[in-house]
Amino acid sequence: MPSTSIGKMMSPVQLRKKNSHQPVALQKFITKKSPQSQKFADGRVSERAYVLNDVSFLRLPEVKAITGLSKTSIYELIRNRRFPPPVRLGPRAVAWVKSEVRQWAIERVQASRSAA
Repeated sequence: MPSTSIGKMMSPVQLRKKNSHQPVALQKFITKKSPQSQKFADGRVSERAYVLNDVSFLRLPEVKAITGLSKTSIYELIRNRRFPPPVRLGPRAVAWVKSEVRQWAIERVQASRSAA
């Protein structure tokens, strides 16, 4: 079922205009998705579309859970340029690019295995 911007799926019968018994068109509430892919005539996907479809962010609690590191350790590694820095989302919000954190974790596993 398509996701809706109102939190949970409701039937058109449940959605009614204020002070009216007329159902509201469900399309009005469906969140529009970005294009899944921007294909060329020969079927190739543009690099921009590929990159934009793959970007997702992690907030600090998720980064801590994935890495097993504390907040202090993460920021110390960032200062030493040994961990990917966060991306500023707003004036008081930052997040990490999921693929960068994942790559860092893979490199840590590989370094650990090759040292043994």
